[in-house]
Amino acid sequence: MIDFIKKGKRLFLTSLASMMLFSTVLTSSFAAETDVLTKSSVNEMLQYEFSNEVMSEDKDDLEKSLTDTFDNLDLVLKGMKSDRDLQEAFLEKTSLEDNLKRDLEEYFSTSQDDEKKLNKLVNDVKEQIAEKHSVLPEITETLLLQSGSSFRSEEKVQPTILPILLRFALKEAVKKKMGKRIQRMAYDEFEERIESEIWAEVEALHEQYDGDIDYDGPESKSARNGIIQGEKVFDIINKRTGKDLLRFHMKRVDEGLSIDFHWHKRDDNFKWHHGQTKITRKNQFPEHWGED
Repeated sequence: MIDFIKKGKRLFLTSLASMMLFSTVLTSSFAAETDVLTKSSVNEMLQYEFSNEVMSEDKDDLEKSLTDTFDNLDLVLKGMKSDRDLQEAFLEKTSLEDNLKRDLEEYFSTSQDDEKKLNKLVNDVKEQIAEKHSVLPEITETLLLQSGSSFRSEEKVQPTILPILLRFALKEAVKKKMGKRIQRMAYDEFEERIESEIWAEVEALHEQYDGDIDYDGPESKSARNGIIQGEKVFDIINKRTGKDLLRFHMKRVDEGLSIDFHWHKRDDNFKWHHGQTKITRKNQFPEHWGED
């Protein structure tokens, strides 16, 4: 009797181990399907009928935009938080399930950045992309048509998502540099007075270098708050040479009552301060960048 129980226990444990292994394989397979776009999935997505406004002669551009959108969904959702028109278009024109749209509306309506909530939403969107191949093209097309991109030709939008993602990334770099405390004091005024000017500089570089640019933000694992405590907000880099083309800076001045925004350009060997603008408050700004 005891031997039978022992044998049964061994059989049970073996079966349990097999079930756990099978479950792990399923989980890994599911993660692979939702975290990585397969070539066959992309090919199916390219069958989507994009709007006539989107220039789609070059399938490579559309394919790159699809994969770039997928790989940067966290940036996309963060970027939408400050753009009500884009939110509305996104929720209206995509075939995401209603319960997910409600969760997204709730996320967009809050001023706080909840990373756990964001990560869950990104995973939920990826699950629906895996289930329905029209979802990612819908998201990508909405971004192309609604983000105010200047990359147009004969009233058509060039199917390149990178400038839009770059803009989202640079907005995020400014927010990270400021930290939530300075954001509450100065971010709205930054958007009103400074953002469009620095973005015009970045767009000009994007055009000049045929999109072959990248950026490096203010993050540093070894720095206080994970943010470089010097002036650097972001650098725009020539991908081919790795050299800086533009450096965007923020600096506390006037005994902490003002923040000086400016940028430096390779054109003059980074000598001059361009676009120099101050945001001033009655109370001092926090001494350290990235303070929450």
